[in-house]
Amino acid sequence: MSNKTYLFLMLAVALLVRLVALYLFPNNEFPDDAAYAIAGEQLFNGGMITIDNVMPLHPIFYYLVNLVSSVKVANIFISMMTVLAVYYLSKAIFDSELVSRVASLVWAVYPHAIFYSITGLTETLYVFILLMIFFFLYRKQFIIASILIVLSILHRPTLDLLGPIIVFIFSYYVHSLPRRETLKNVIIYILVYVLMMGPWWVHQYVKYDQFVRLNLGDGLILYSGNNVLNSSGGAVNSDKGIDLDISWAEKIDNPIEKNQAYKEHAYKYIVNNKIHFLKMSTVKFVRFWRLWPYNSIYERPFYIAMSLLSYGVVLILSLIYLITHIRDHLKRVGPILILITYLSLVHMVLIASIRYRFPIEPFLIIFASFLSVSYWKKFFNNE
Repeated sequence: MSNKTYLFLMLAVALLVRLVALYLFPNNEFPDDAAYAIAGEQLFNGGMITIDNVMPLHPIFYYLVNLVSSVKVANIFISMMTVLAVYYLSKAIFDSELVSRVASLVWAVYPHAIFYSITGLTETLYVFILLMIFFFLYRKQFIIASILIVLSILHRPTLDLLGPIIVFIFSYYVHSLPRRETLKNVIIYILVYVLMMGPWWVHQYVKYDQFVRLNLGDGLILYSGNNVLNSSGGAVNSDKGIDLDISWAEKIDNPIEKNQAYKEHAYKYIVNNKIHFLKMSTVKFVRFWRLWPYNSIYERPFYIAMSLLSYGVVLILSLIYLITHIRDHLKRVGPILILITYLSLVHMVLIASIRYRFPIEPFLIIFASFLSVSYWKKFFNNE
């Protein structure tokens, strides 16, 4: 089967299973959806987002696609196209047609990808952007990669600290470029960052009358994961318990002062509860890598089985891959391991959820696909 035929088939499969999922679960809604819809309306109709803890790209995306269709339809399309992103990224990493085909097939029917594609959440678009960042970095197209990194920050500020480091690592270590060219690539990234973030900085200055580089969600997230009530490692009050009480902060009207107060309370809690902070870091690590969702709604046999048979298998195979192949592939997959380590550590400090782990899963699928193909070849003596 030719590459074009195979990819067309995978796109068709991905589209079909996502449409079936949307038909079966048409009301897969989350509170975040409303926030993005409101923020988009505010930005386009009033020129300013009044919600303090969102970045602008997803509200813009939400507003524009709703003019012609719906966010769920757009997410299904993007999730379908991520099949291509997984395919070409796999080939860029391992230069293997078979690995690329296996990885793209897994993504086409991967339950977690299907789940997020039928929501209005940020995960689907963010994962597509993230995979394209790594694809262009592997292809040494640093300007395009830099633009995509900043777009990802405007969508979700996860890579804000890691962006220039990843550019440096790809340039100097993965591609072994000279120091001068590596410095040029980092400088280009910084210039792209300043130019693309500029309009958002203006928006924030007009809104708060002072410079705010990202948004004011960092204080609440830090406090959510570091307060006396948090025992689960998350930040959502549910039937399992209460992880957060912010009633004390409601009397603070200034959003910048409120954000700073959250940080100060969190820092004080960490300093005064060092042992418990370390204990909770372990709890958050376990929750970050949890084999099935924490929410009671999804702790049912069907969802647990689907997660174990998909993510569980992928996780085990990717770990075996790292144990058996890391020495030979370290230079090639090192940036991915840095991303995985970075996200794990960040959410051991802040709050943990499988939502925050989801962007890692395509990379785990690629690792697992390489291992599966290697074992397949050995079994049939094709090496």
